[in-house]
Amino acid sequence: MKEKFTITGMTCSACSSGIEKRVCKLDGVLKAEVSLMGESMTVDYDDEKLNSDGIMETVVSLGYGIKPFDNDALKSREPEQNTLKKRFFISLAFLLPLVYLSMGGMLALPLPNILVNYVLQAALSAVIIAINFKFFSVGVKAVLKGTPNMDTLVAMGASVSYLYSLVLTVLAFLGTHNHHGAHLFYESAGMILTLVTLGKWLEEKSKRKTGDEVEKLIKLMPNTVTLIRDGIEKNIPFADICIGDILAVKQGDYVPVDGKIVRGNGFIDRAAITGESMPIEVSEGDFVTGADIVKSGYLQVQAEKVGNDTTLSQIVKMVKDAGASKATIQKLADKIAGVFVPIVVVLSIITFFSWLIATNNVSTSANYAISVLVISCPCSLGLATPVAVMASMGRGMALGVLFKDAEVLQKAKDINFALLDKTATLTVGAPKVTDFECFKDKQESLTVAYLIESQSNHPIAECIKRYALENGAVQSGLVEEYSYETGKGARAKVNGCEYSLGNRKNLPFEYAEQVKNIEERYSEQGKTVVFLTDKNTLVAVFALADTLKETSELAVVELKKRKVDLAMVTGDIKNVAQAIAKKVGINQVFAESLPKDKADCVEKVRANGKCVAFVGDGINDSPALKRADVGIAIGTGTDIAIESADVVLVSGDLKGVSTMIDLSKATVRNIKQNLFWAFFYNCVAIPVAGGAFAFIGLTLNPMIAAGCMSLSSLFVVSNALRLTRFGKNKEKETETMKENKKTLKIEGMMCSHCVAHVTKALQGIEGVGTVEVNLKKKSAVVTLEKEIDDSVFKSVISEAGYEVKKIS
Repeated sequence: MKEKFTITGMTCSACSSGIEKRVCKLDGVLKAEVSLMGESMTVDYDDEKLNSDGIMETVVSLGYGIKPFDNDALKSREPEQNTLKKRFFISLAFLLPLVYLSMGGMLALPLPNILVNYVLQAALSAVIIAINFKFFSVGVKAVLKGTPNMDTLVAMGASVSYLYSLVLTVLAFLGTHNHHGAHLFYESAGMILTLVTLGKWLEEKSKRKTGDEVEKLIKLMPNTVTLIRDGIEKNIPFADICIGDILAVKQGDYVPVDGKIVRGNGFIDRAAITGESMPIEVSEGDFVTGADIVKSGYLQVQAEKVGNDTTLSQIVKMVKDAGASKATIQKLADKIAGVFVPIVVVLSIITFFSWLIATNNVSTSANYAISVLVISCPCSLGLATPVAVMASMGRGMALGVLFKDAEVLQKAKDINFALLDKTATLTVGAPKVTDFECFKDKQESLTVAYLIESQSNHPIAECIKRYALENGAVQSGLVEEYSYETGKGARAKVNGCEYSLGNRKNLPFEYAEQVKNIEERYSEQGKTVVFLTDKNTLVAVFALADTLKETSELAVVELKKRKVDLAMVTGDIKNVAQAIAKKVGINQVFAESLPKDKADCVEKVRANGKCVAFVGDGINDSPALKRADVGIAIGTGTDIAIESADVVLVSGDLKGVSTMIDLSKATVRNIKQNLFWAFFYNCVAIPVAGGAFAFIGLTLNPMIAAGCMSLSSLFVVSNALRLTRFGKNKEKETETMKENKKTLKIEGMMCSHCVAHVTKALQGIEGVGTVEVNLKKKSAVVTLEKEIDDSVFKSVISEAGYEVKKIS
């Protein structure tokens, strides 16, 4: 049984490592993994030997809080930083008079009687200890359980400082000690606790920023929504939405669910999910997702997925789970951090006795020993990887790239070969019938094709169904013995007669000269050919063309810049595949590939020592996605492809592969910087704190040591936060490019001839680059090479016989 828990109170990787070790020792636990950044623990255990209560009791005994994990992905946890902030300012209020009493004499400031001064210092520092007693409770419990952590070091440093000073104070009152020459450490105890609390507060604040992109998504959801029932609108809580409810979404509102538009139209912005802020026109029948924002118009949406099942919830869950996972490099750092604290304690003891032997001065020896305890920082070592991973996961999500775990984020930098599927990866994935040849009765042939394809939801099937209906197909008929074979096509009995519909591999008879000539003629144009046959003869031929995505060519160029070799893998025939590959600049093509062939291609390339990425979107891509070093699913693809993949490109833009590689490289580089700093800091700071360089006058007192320790963690977190700005310059460039696009709402278009007429008219305008006309949505999107006044578009379209209703 696998169960997830939320854990509170962890301050460093020694905490997470200690909990992990302790839980793993429980009888019945198969595997346990604790995430410091995710504040969570996942345990795989035998529920016949152990239950969740036993696991939680073990964690509580270590001094940490634990509860079952909250499955509500859209619930934002209240940050601990407010508690730390309060503790710091209250501690500071008592620290200031403590510092005055301990150091005022150096500045000739008025002070009370020296013994009274000692008592006041003891009282003030005791209050600071009480305020920050969590360091002591957690630190002591950790030692007793054999898992010392950062709290242990802080507690030991403050305790030794306070107890040593308290002993001298008592001796001074008893008259057995020369209190005028005493060197007390009350201010050190107070300063250590206050500075470490300040450091933890700032660290927590910075750590939260690494998850800002996730928090932004969580905050998109409204508290209330507008429900339409029996024609009446009423506000209900967001949590009360049910599947089937019809919700009103007005201009400026976020769509609260995944669902279908049942009424209305408008433009939506999907930037929150895909990273693309170009408004998309939607109307009745279109699908919208939670977090889409209605830029203009009015929509009535029927809820199909609500709560934790929405796309938004799934994305948030995926990012949080990925952030809680561990990369290989992090597991090594955690092992080192696990033994770090005991080593530091031993070094502190050695330092004390070494100086005591050398100087015979307890005060000096204690000063160095305490400094060693508080300057050592397991936090910087433990935070080096997880903060960078969390920052990258959040940034990747904002850019439309979702990593499923930290291991993939680390591995993606090594990709040097990418296998790309054709349909819906390089192309739009919405083929259209461009040519139809019929050798028997046209209506009967179209009806048979429609009835067979009605059994499938494949993009080509949808295309043929649509064409058949538009050209007179009858929707009634008996379909029996339907079967479909991936990479070939469908076979069925229609009204008692046997038919096959698919490529030449699906033909029920020998590959004849007639079929060969037809296939070659269309494939040379880059078109896919679908044959409809009965048992012995060719009945009809459909030729389909799929348009390239406008970003595919640029995506290929960007991958080549990164020294990534490319090949296209497709189930389409060789001529069609080569025609598409040539357009985008890919030289190597694996055509007519079945699902097994695609997976075999991956293995062959990997056998040559390449780190292989496979990019695809369909059911027949899932074996190859699993075999690849990094499987990348197009976000618009099938559920099984997305489930099989390691990375999801939410926007469906192939340029996301380059973004993924760049982000991976930036993340690993950042982690290495953090780890270098963590090791360098501890290797230098501990000897300095221990007095190794006292002979040249380089020493540190416990207060400065505590400050250094806090700054060390802050440096690591701040460096990781730089990843949250990854790709900002490119975003600005993209926004500038998007400003050079215009969307025209055009009335009067009725057929494909109208589309061609409007396209030609717009292409004739000087300064217009690309033109995309959508008949269904009655719109045209044009890219501008220079500024063009709206009146020019209205005039040209009017002359062509149509009317521009709106330009945005």
